[in-house]
Amino acid sequence: MSDLPPPLEPDSAPPRTGARPRSLARPRPEITLDQLHTFLAVAERQHVSAAADALGISQGSVSTVVHRLEKHLGLPLFQRVGRNVRLTDVGRALRPVATRIFDDLALVDELRISFLSDERGEISVAAGHVVGAHRVPGWLAPFVAAHARLGLRLRIARFRDMIVMLQGGEVDIIFTGASVYAPGLESMTMERTEMALVCAPSHPLARSRQAAAELNAYRHLQHERGTATHELALQMLGDHGRDAETVELEEGALVPALRAGLGFAVMPRALVESDVAGGRLTVLPYRGPRVLQSFTAARREGVHTPAVELLWTHLRGLAQGD
Repeated sequence: MSDLPPPLEPDSAPPRTGARPRSLARPRPEITLDQLHTFLAVAERQHVSAAADALGISQGSVSTVVHRLEKHLGLPLFQRVGRNVRLTDVGRALRPVATRIFDDLALVDELRISFLSDERGEISVAAGHVVGAHRVPGWLAPFVAAHARLGLRLRIARFRDMIVMLQGGEVDIIFTGASVYAPGLESMTMERTEMALVCAPSHPLARSRQAAAELNAYRHLQHERGTATHELALQMLGDHGRDAETVELEEGALVPALRAGLGFAVMPRALVESDVAGGRLTVLPYRGPRVLQSFTAARREGVHTPAVELLWTHLRGLAQGD
């Protein structure tokens, strides 16, 4: 039978708060890792004494452990051939199974090492559409170059989805276009910028003195719905441009469409500053309330892997702060 003590009977088992229902609990195995380890040692050498020497235990101990395993299975694993032993059909079938078990245990050890090392493992991050297209690559590129052995996986998602992913442990860090206030999360402001109404210098609005009052006559190039930038743009416009023709564009297409003169848009000014300075875009006069956008990094509170701490420290060095 097993080395382990027999499981408690249902009536004698003490109640445990928060324990999984018995129907969902995995049965406690009666075969031990020590038994499988000893079995593999004998199977690989086909000799009990050689296995005992390799394991640093007595020949009698090896025989006892193997006999216990055979007794539990109710089947012989070895047959004696002279001074050696040879695997039976059952033993040959068990050997690859036992080998896979110890290969998987090696993966557990690799996982431990990756969590203890700041130069191994993978970091998973998610970013909003706007910040992911315009800012995150620039923030991450120096870190990736300096830590080439670290894996970094980036996903693009909507704000609410990212919060759920972060709280659920699906990602380590998120980058959003809005401030993050959620239980169990900590955040820092990477960049803060004013929202601006912009168009191409060739667009008719660029020559208007009352551009905000004339928006309904032109095409409104919108950010993707569900993004923080889209919500801030609508907040800034208010009733202006409510009846304008709208075209929703992916972030990679929005700025080129603006430059081509296809319409107007509300953009985070920092993202189009170089286009404004280079004369490719024009900031239109606007007398409405000033609206600011914060590009924010957030992670779960508590203990993190060294790799995640390393990236967070890198981001803190780039952050503008509050």
